[in-house]
Amino acid sequence: MNDFHQKLNEAEYEVIYNASDEGFQKAGSEAALIDFLRLVHTRLGTAGSASLQNVNINFSTNQTLIKTRYNTTFSQGPAVEFFTWVKKDGTLTLFGYHVQSDKLK
Repeated sequence: MNDFHQKLNEAEYEVIYNASDEGFQKAGSEAALIDFLRLVHTRLGTAGSASLQNVNINFSTNQTLIKTRYNTTFSQGPAVEFFTWVKKDGTLTLFGYHVQSDKLK
């Protein structure tokens, strides 16, 4: 999550996309996902402190999914972020991202 926020703050949306799992990439076109990340950054500003609220781990024979929820303070206001990470070969890769904020309505 810290790496994601650092890249978001530095407007490295393509880097986030390219480092993500194919499950994330299949959620939409590359351009649409990059535009979404740009919108989040534009409306919420710089990501600051984040407080972990919940972790859910789902094991299956094919993969392990780790879902986390953070209350995050951005420079333009608070947000709740939901990350889904897939664990493959001991590495966590971004599988899903959702954010809730009044600034995104």
